[in-house]
Amino acid sequence: MSANDRLTRSLPHLQNLIKRDSDAYREDFKLQYLHFESQFMELTAKPDTWNKSLAENISFVSQVAHCYPEECKGLSQMFIDVLRLYSTLLNNDIRLVIVRALILMRNRGLIDCIQLCELFFLRLLQCQDRLLRVTIQTHIINDIKKQNEKHKNNKLNSTLQNFMCTIIKESNAIAVKMALDIMVSLYRKNIWNDAKTANIIASTCFSKITKVQVAAL
Repeated sequence: MSANDRLTRSLPHLQNLIKRDSDAYREDFKLQYLHFESQFMELTAKPDTWNKSLAENISFVSQVAHCYPEECKGLSQMFIDVLRLYSTLLNNDIRLVIVRALILMRNRGLIDCIQLCELFFLRLLQCQDRLLRVTIQTHIINDIKKQNEKHKNNKLNSTLQNFMCTIIKESNAIAVKMALDIMVSLYRKNIWNDAKTANIIASTCFSKITKVQVAAL
């Protein structure tokens, strides 16, 4: 059994132990985190290669990052940086694992909503990966819905609406279509049901992108 296998074979068990008593397993986590960092650095040398052990480590550290905020304070930026630099070069499955790790960390309040939206729209929609696009779109809709559950988050809504409006004016058909689909979904769910949203959606009727025109009608 390789060293990698020995370090990753009990990750689900260690994860459960950490969630029960994070202080008691801090040293175990630190050891595992060092192993993760070493593997993650190797990713930049071979971004197009699938690595099962690395994928398991990415999932593990993202699952318990909230238990060790000090040790993991640079984790989200590490993920964001590699996606920015190697978005189209990464192995599809590894890329999706990293995106799902960021989504999990966002759901736990460890990453800013706007920061993640910018990464997804400005970098990851360049990738020819339908599952990735579906994952991103579903997350953004669910995240905005969650942020408006108790009361309207007007500040966040306004910032995101302006961001979506900017995207819709761009020439990237995939990004424009996703921004429109997100706004339409939120409008129908009565989350973004204001005149600003309606006007942005209406403006896409004059889009030069045919499938965007069709979706807006």
